[in-house]
Amino acid sequence: MKNKNVKKSKSVTSQSKFLFKKYFFVIPIVVVSLFSAGILISQSANLSRLEKQKADYEMQLSEQINVNKQLEAQLKSDNQDAYIEKKAREKGYVKSNEIVFYDVSSCK
Repeated sequence: MKNKNVKKSKSVTSQSKFLFKKYFFVIPIVVVSLFSAGILISQSANLSRLEKQKADYEMQLSEQINVNKQLEAQLKSDNQDAYIEKKAREKGYVKSNEIVFYDVSSCK
């Protein structure tokens, strides 16, 4: 009888060692896989956010290029003086020989 119990205990010990070895390698692989999946999802979200930001910046760049072209065309045009006078009047400047009238009737 002792021999049978000894054999059973050896087989149980052998099985537990096998399971320990099996899980010893499987658990770290699962943990690393889950960690990698989390990083992949995070990077995917960052990538889509950065692509949207890039599209916004490209749109702003094209709008600014158009504004710059308009300003360059204005600088190269023949009516530079008229443009400068218009901008000066918008800021409240007047010519030296002009008389300025203020409408005080609307101020109450």
